[in-house]
Amino acid sequence: MYGSFGTTLIQGALLAGTILTAGQLSGRWLESSLVIVSALLVISVIRRNQMYDWLEKKPGTPLGHLPGMWVDMSQRVIHRERQLLRERDEAQMLLINLHQSLSSLDSGLVHLSPEWKINWWNAPASGLLGLREGYDTDAALFNLVRTPELVRFVEEGDFELPITLASPITTGRMLEYKVCPIQDSGFLLVIRDVTRFTRLERMRSDFVANVSHELKTPLTVITGYLETILDNQLVTSQGVRAVEQALKQSGRMNRLLQDLLLLSQLETTAPDPKPTQIRVSDILEHAVREANEVKNALQRETTQIHAITTSDYNLLGDWNELTSAINNLASNAVRYSPDGAVIELAFAVRNGQGLLTVRDNGPGILPEHLPRLTERFYRVDNSHSPATGGTGLGLAIVKHILLRHGGSLEIDSNPGSGSEFRCVFPKERTTTAR
Repeated sequence: MYGSFGTTLIQGALLAGTILTAGQLSGRWLESSLVIVSALLVISVIRRNQMYDWLEKKPGTPLGHLPGMWVDMSQRVIHRERQLLRERDEAQMLLINLHQSLSSLDSGLVHLSPEWKINWWNAPASGLLGLREGYDTDAALFNLVRTPELVRFVEEGDFELPITLASPITTGRMLEYKVCPIQDSGFLLVIRDVTRFTRLERMRSDFVANVSHELKTPLTVITGYLETILDNQLVTSQGVRAVEQALKQSGRMNRLLQDLLLLSQLETTAPDPKPTQIRVSDILEHAVREANEVKNALQRETTQIHAITTSDYNLLGDWNELTSAINNLASNAVRYSPDGAVIELAFAVRNGQGLLTVRDNGPGILPEHLPRLTERFYRVDNSHSPATGGTGLGLAIVKHILLRHGGSLEIDSNPGSGSEFRCVFPKERTTTAR
């Protein structure tokens, strides 16, 4: 009412006036002062206890009469209590609205503690994972979603890309899991039903494989007849060039079909369950021979291709797939570098991981093209020119081969400074040759 300072002044003045009056009437100043002060202390203790009792009661309980400074204190407490109640109600309403909004999403959301225990989930998550209200709160996620692949994904700790797995409760349904770490609060698990997209991708892959297979037989017949015409000189000199061009294009189409079939096989089949130990030096030597054949075919007379092996290592994998990946990278370096370029193939170990590297001093690649290099038929110059002899599927094949071996493809390139392609293999696939 008067504020803390004003209330203190008033109480001090009343105390001094009371002591002066009592001392003047009784003539005993010391005794009167002690009696009055003691009485005030007793009253203060009583009022303080009343205040404590009121504070311990349920918010909103009426407060009895408290004179003096206790009135000001109680009014401040009541004002603060009402403010906190309003803030609490607003926070609760905001939380209710947030939960309703999150429940209206198509994706399932699960909030997890740092120990991967379930704190909260929205309605779609209940349907996708079979979570039950009142039963699964504070339960460990991996006790309810028993998917070994998800456990390995979490243990690896690389959450940059999502993982797609079969539904733990519905046969034929495919779910995509995306883990979003929350600082000092745990994780947010985002689940999407991608069954439709998975089926469409499988249909696309099957279509490409079937069409490629069906085109292979008639293309073989056409190529055979063209070779017969040239070998038996069944056309005049004016028609020889046309037949040669047709034969060249049929060969290019045949390489394209082979790459499409290989890419389809990589996408639709499981990796070799029994990989073998392969000497890295053998892989590099094979890649150098293949790159030299491409060099001779393109008449790159001064281009230099060599391999560097500092020590002997083995890679655990499939010979055909690994050699295909490195051959594609080495052949691309020859095709897209000018005559006189230096192409180097090397192997190194980084933190236990194996690195198969193909680097060149060619023209390099602009940064905006790097994220899309592994897309099918993507070309930097957008010309789709057959001059280089490539099919536009080489890097897509490399990416899928590395994924089947638990690895990844790293690309460093700057215009005018050449390019470096690194095939990164996990520790468990990199061993020292004995």
